Amino acid sequence: MKSDNFYNFIIVGAGTAGLTAAITAARKGHSVVVLEKGAIAGPKPRGESMAHYPLLDEILGEGYLQSIAEVKPSHRVYHSPGDIKPAGNIDMKVPYYFFEWRTLIDRMVEIAKNLGVTFLFNSEVLKPIKEKNICKGVEYRNLSGEKQNIFGNVVLACDGYSSTIGSYYNIDYSKINCPIVKFLGNNANIDIEKVSSPQLYFIGNGDLDYTPGFPPSIAYVFPIGGKKIEAGLMLRMTKAFDMKSVKIPSEEEIMDVWKNLKINYPGFSNFFTGIKTEYEELTVMPNAGLVDNFILGNGGAILVGDSAGFIDANGSSGLYFGMKMAKVWVDLISELLINNQFDWTMQNRKYLTKQFKTSKIYKTINSSYKLIGLFEWMIFKKLRTGQRINRFWKLIMWLLQVAS
Repeated sequence: MKSDNFYNFIIVGAGTAGLTAAITAARKGHSVVVLEKGAIAGPKPRGESMAHYPLLDEILGEGYLQSIAEVKPSHRVYHSPGDIKPAGNIDMKVPYYFFEWRTLIDRMVEIAKNLGVTFLFNSEVLKPIKEKNICKGVEYRNLSGEKQNIFGNVVLACDGYSSTIGSYYNIDYSKINCPIVKFLGNNANIDIEKVSSPQLYFIGNGDLDYTPGFPPSIAYVFPIGGKKIEAGLMLRMTKAFDMKSVKIPSEEEIMDVWKNLKINYPGFSNFFTGIKTEYEELTVMPNAGLVDNFILGNGGAILVGDSAGFIDANGSSGLYFGMKMAKVWVDLISELLINNQFDWTMQNRKYLTKQFKTSKIYKTINSSYKLIGLFEWMIFKKLRTGQRINRFWKLIMWLLQVAS
């Protein structure tokens, strides 16, 4: 069913999860609208990576992922605190494809538009429209500053780590989000023929003498191709909030640490000699836990991808899992759409929740969180400091290989 302002699927956010939902729903014959507050889909530049899954051929076209990747490593290289111990080369067993974010997003938008998906760019969602605590649509502000309403059978909140829809329903994102610095640079000090695998550097709590209370972190460098890299700093906050030795840093303190790491952290700083910065921002990664409920209120709105904390907690193929989650929810909703109408009864809500939580993708992510939680408890809380982590480095590398 489609009218001037009614769609079967209202999708908030034009990232990979939202675009996957749009493509999947449109291919099933549903009317779909995507609202994006930016002027374009996925407006921020960055590098990304994914392993290959059948879903990617289904959404993007067979072989497309492989075709856009110059670097295709199947290993990760872990460096001990201070880069003191021999680096651990962990076999991920499958190649990971590193590519430019914009290339992927533009491809998905093209596919969605060809399927008849409506896009409303420069449209900032303000709040859900509710009736008896069922979300019936959203209110948004367009480019002219005018407030508009749009209605539908289901709203998929794919608008990221600080979802407007999720926040309206009192989702506490402070318990889910971890700060992360994201950096994109060219002319890096790297020989792609010798270094093509992601490089990850452990930083224990208390390792940095200029900020002794800084949370445990991982600095990383991902080669994209040629002299181009994505790099960043992930603060591992899963156990940090209840560690007495941790002082939760301000945004300014995080950026000061990042600047210092680029200049003088052993091994890591070498990549930044002569580099040209293309993008640098402090943002967050929602990988400290899942939301309790994916269906909000009495129905009508569903959290998807980053909005639900639904990413691989160990950092691999985060994009894919949000995409897969989006497809699963579109498939489930489509089963229960009768004459282009959806009835948000308690029975239907329970059925949807049960079906999702018994799906393979949910079980994979739930297990990932449990595993990374145990790992971070042992590494970053129990051992805590670089000195202790280095002492047990061989054991840590063995555990990482077993878990990969």
